[in-house]
Amino acid sequence: MFTGCSKDKGSKVVDNYKVQHKDTADINKDQYRIAEIFDGDKSQMHDLIKGPATFDIMHQGTGSYKIRLLKNDGTELAVLAEGSGDFKGKKQLDIPETTAYILDVKSTGKWSVYRE
Repeated sequence: MFTGCSKDKGSKVVDNYKVQHKDTADINKDQYRIAEIFDGDKSQMHDLIKGPATFDIMHQGTGSYKIRLLKNDGTELAVLAEGSGDFKGKKQLDIPETTAYILDVKSTGKWSVYRE
């Protein structure tokens, strides 16, 4: 028996990889989803797939913020947003390779990042 396939009692082969619910992302065409809502500083690892990505970013508060995407070795790939006060915007960039990246946020307010 191959991984991803199974047999039921009627000896009918079922291909588990072709079964997708309507909310399932097709990872061959789409990045993994990132959706975060936090308050204050935070660094978190996220797996991203090579190719174009758009990040929807929000910051609420009067203080300053800096939201960066780092390579897994800690070097900066891109600044997604930087400033002070309320902010809502988008940042597009090309993910250079499929691997883990670090979402690094320095903020005194509330913020969210969503990968469209």
